[in-house]
Amino acid sequence: MPNTIKYRIKELERKHRLITENLVDAVWLINPESLKFEYITPSISRISGFGANETIGTSILERLTPESARRAVAMIAEIKAAGQNAIQASHSMELELNKKNGDTCWAEVRVKLVEEPDGPPKLVGVTRDISNRKNAELKLENQNQALARALAEKEELLKEVKVLRKLLPICSGCRRIRDENNQWWPLDEYVRAHTDTNFTHTICPSCKDIYYPDLKNRT
Repeated sequence: MPNTIKYRIKELERKHRLITENLVDAVWLINPESLKFEYITPSISRISGFGANETIGTSILERLTPESARRAVAMIAEIKAAGQNAIQASHSMELELNKKNGDTCWAEVRVKLVEEPDGPPKLVGVTRDISNRKNAELKLENQNQALARALAEKEELLKEVKVLRKLLPICSGCRRIRDENNQWWPLDEYVRAHTDTNFTHTICPSCKDIYYPDLKNRT
């Protein structure tokens, strides 16, 4: 009988090791007071590059980027403040993890507070790598922002074109332009006020000969 029990225990251990070592996600246990990992499956190495032995005993503050760490601590504080109401309630958040090679990756973290028979509650969670999805979302967001900027620029250009295409009353003598309020504007001031265009002043060759004849023969 003892040998049968030992065999069953070894078989259970083998199956447990087979499962935990081949998980895609990482399953972990954290002390909510110290914020340190008390257990994590070896599959964490596929996500962050850090092995289970390198992770156990470290704080989540070391494993997350500063902004993600701040958000994670705030979430844990809310869970702890809820007390018994938080027991077995699942919470989800997208966080940015520090990787062993110096890069970062995005992960979806699901966590809940569970009671232990002989001790204080612990945080049990699952970490899933969502880097591909997050990168696609960020790329789409950047494209949408670029498109929005392009559309805004197009609208502004259309407004300018509409202004410039109007038949503008212009004085034959001083070349001032009359607007819809019967106010007369110098040409350059009108264009600056109604478009994003500005002027730089120079002089053409014909006018140079008229107004500056002494420069005519100079090179």
